[in-house]
Amino acid sequence: MDDIDGFFNQISVLDMEIQMKNNLNHNDRALSLKTFKQYLQTEVTNWETDEKDSIMNLFKNAKVICDKVSPRIFPDGLRIIKIKNGHYGNDVYYTRGRNIMIPENIFKDKNFEKQIPVMLHEIFHILSRYRPELRKKSYALIGFKDAGKPVKLRQNLENIILTNPDGVSMRYVIDLDETNQDARVVPLITSKFKLFNKSNGAFFDYLNFDLYSISDQGSYFEVENDALGKTTLNVTKTPSFFTKIKDNTQYIIHPDEIMADNFMLALLANYKNDYKNFSIEGKKLIDDLLVILSKE
Repeated sequence: MDDIDGFFNQISVLDMEIQMKNNLNHNDRALSLKTFKQYLQTEVTNWETDEKDSIMNLFKNAKVICDKVSPRIFPDGLRIIKIKNGHYGNDVYYTRGRNIMIPENIFKDKNFEKQIPVMLHEIFHILSRYRPELRKKSYALIGFKDAGKPVKLRQNLENIILTNPDGVSMRYVIDLDETNQDARVVPLITSKFKLFNKSNGAFFDYLNFDLYSISDQGSYFEVENDALGKTTLNVTKTPSFFTKIKDNTQYIIHPDEIMADNFMLALLANYKNDYKNFSIEGKKLIDDLLVILSKE
């Protein structure tokens, strides 16, 4: 199953409502999903000539930065789609398949070179999606691995789950204590509110991140949560999570987001030969990632 199918199979009705800013039928998910897909089609918008020129220059510069590490990094078949700012909000890029969705509001800024770090971040999502060995090796640098079997949600958690379009899979887990399998966790984003309300704001105003313990049920893992869908993980275990993922980024809602930021930081540091802003641990992480990328 690819990321597009995975996204639409996983997304909750509440998530659809938040993006559409409108109520949907929770008793008929198929109808709600059809309505949501129709809405997404209306979010695509047309290019202006100067916008196309800006994007082409951005692409060329991003490729030069990638090529300095390896000419095999920059992915083939990339497409850029211009979108309105409705469902996720201003300045929010995301990817689906080999497509990078770019919000229309960024073209108001004449200093378009500021978008290079964001473009590099999105390029990693596509690399990770279509190069599984690269994904496996890069995730391992921060302690994440494939669970090896499905990770399933209980209904009360499934109702409030929010789906990251750049990190759809919930199969990637991390052991906070190597000697205790009960400390195996999965990062999830959920809604702060159980119900959609227009007064609650945009998508990121709803978003809540947490680590959830998982229990082995034989043929699958089950995510542990309380009656409200909240995590039951003991807070004393969470510091080891931050030790493992290092300190280069605060965008930690999914291993693909953590490594997309590290990819961007590594490529820019390599291009500029400037590593002064990294901690010792953070520098080692990007050094290790650059070695992996150089062999692509």
